[in-house]
Amino acid sequence: MEQVLRKSRRYFVSCAALAALVGSLGCDALKGGPSLSHMEKEQEIGIPDVPIPPADGPKLGAIANLTPIYDRPSKKQGNQLGYLHAGARVPRAKEAFSTRGCASGWYPIAPKGFVCAEGSATLDMDHPTLQAMAIQPDLKAVLPYTYARSLKKTVVYEVDAEHDKHVRPVAELPSVSGLAVVGSWTAKKPDGEELRLAMMADGRFVDAALLRAADPSEFSGVELSDELQLPVGYIVKRGVRAWFLDEQIVSKRERLDYHKRLELTGRFRSVRGVQFWALSDGRWVRHKDITIIRKRSKYPVFATGDQKWVDVSVITGTATLYEGRTPVFVTLVTVGRDRLGDPKNSDSTARGEFNVVGKHITATASDPKGFANNVDIFDTPWVLELDNGQLMHGAYWHDRFGIEHGPGNIQLSVADAKRVWQWATPTLPGNWHGQTAVAKNTTIINVRK
Repeated sequence: MEQVLRKSRRYFVSCAALAALVGSLGCDALKGGPSLSHMEKEQEIGIPDVPIPPADGPKLGAIANLTPIYDRPSKKQGNQLGYLHAGARVPRAKEAFSTRGCASGWYPIAPKGFVCAEGSATLDMDHPTLQAMAIQPDLKAVLPYTYARSLKKTVVYEVDAEHDKHVRPVAELPSVSGLAVVGSWTAKKPDGEELRLAMMADGRFVDAALLRAADPSEFSGVELSDELQLPVGYIVKRGVRAWFLDEQIVSKRERLDYHKRLELTGRFRSVRGVQFWALSDGRWVRHKDITIIRKRSKYPVFATGDQKWVDVSVITGTATLYEGRTPVFVTLVTVGRDRLGDPKNSDSTARGEFNVVGKHITATASDPKGFANNVDIFDTPWVLELDNGQLMHGAYWHDRFGIEHGPGNIQLSVADAKRVWQWATPTLPGNWHGQTAVAKNTTIINVRK
């Protein structure tokens, strides 16, 4: 790792908005390079029909935090379909399709799209950035990377291109900020002090001694079946007890664990003005102590056939996955801490019917200050982007599912977020980090009171 980073230090350059890993062309490589003269009229470029490169063919590698994928070989006329993240390798055509606006060539990649092989991408599979960023997201794991939290206010470093095996400070993280760790390195600060560094997913570094392993919630929702159907209940408060009921006699039983799922029979009773729900094991719980997810009696007009949609209730902090009118999975979610406030000027979750228009393994390009209050959260996993700009994503930094908390995105436990992300359409192409242009009629997120 140390040798690779020494070789690649000139590629780890911080861009103001992206903290990107870019080549020697600098940050302009991500902005599309030099623009055409206003006097020059570029010939209209259509979307070429090209063969899909075979999986066992030559590869193109991403050497930037965001390597854009276009629907045609043009940065000016093309629409961005998605992007690759540093270290990713994707099958490409053997020959460039065009060199117009990209001297190194526009290459078709699998399963679709074109990438310019200069600035943010390379054909050299021995490129030092590809070696340094060899740890790629694991889509089979609950979390795509190893995650950590900062123990205290922490300096962020980048490679000092002027001094071998040195880093320089470029930013600062608040205490308990979160990030993914994709490698390690030993280097020196400007004052000569040697540090063991943890590498972030954007190629920058923090002092490994000032990190602790993230401890994400183990909570997860439940699959519905013929044997387990709605209603389903959850405990979202601490100190809740089960009860014994016999006619008008009411007595307390044992405490119920926080986030415990309850199998409800659907029966309820009122004793001296207090409502109780019956559990399948003969015990009872008070209505005011539990969160209940019921099957809908009325459905939105789009709930037909096998249309995938998620029914989110802001009041109850719950989500139900539907295929048409069949509920398939239920869980607890976290909504904005101001609940039913105006999302334009408060920490509230916008209500309405929203289409999924983007899918990201992690929130690579999002502002790390937008996911939690007073801390920076990097590499937020399993992200669905809605057409109103709101996100549905995994939260590895808290355990308040079923309780309003945070700035307003819809947050799930990491296990649930992965479940929803894998189920939701569209399917992310292999080795892509994000898809930013999707077909219509994908998964719908229905957020209601």
